[in-house]
Amino acid sequence: MLSRVSTVLLVVLAACAQGSSGDEVDGRAVDAKQDLIDAPGVDAASTIDAATSIDASVDAASGAVPDTCAQAQDVTAGAMVAGGITVTGDTTGYADDVRPASACTGFLPDGPDAIYSVTVNAGVTITAVATPTTGWDISLELVQPCTATPTCLDGSDAISGPETVMFTTTAQGTYFIVVDGYNPGVAGPYSLNVRVQ
Repeated sequence: MLSRVSTVLLVVLAACAQGSSGDEVDGRAVDAKQDLIDAPGVDAASTIDAATSIDASVDAASGAVPDTCAQAQDVTAGAMVAGGITVTGDTTGYADDVRPASACTGFLPDGPDAIYSVTVNAGVTITAVATPTTGWDISLELVQPCTATPTCLDGSDAISGPETVMFTTTAQGTYFIVVDGYNPGVAGPYSLNVRVQ
């Protein structure tokens, strides 16, 4: 038989998967996070932190395939913590959705791309470092808005190794980090660290 805390945790998981903090169980409305607070012998602060982590995992999973501008994975929350956020991915099989002018990186970045977003205030610095985890030639752009031919704010495409872009924002808004390849046949696995300071 499940304990009250286990039952409430299951309700939280179900609610998170549906994108809400409440649900209906046995015909009565249930606020899962409030039930966690009210559960006897439960430290409310740590339980709420755990529930928030569950919410974040579900949210991250929904943007797990950042292949288009509409699917751009929002990494804002993680980018704001010390050290930023590191995500991994693979551009193999993705489309070429974002293609800034060749002046952005020195090459026309028309390879498959993966797209991430950060929404920030003016006067902060966005830094992104993309590292290929196999021997392919990765490219990296920081652009706005996310369109087929956006404005390049910074870009990097060396012959090999990690690529770094950095930009200090002049306006509040959403900025896009594009992990890319310099031609259609160039793609592969990568890690990407994004931080906002």
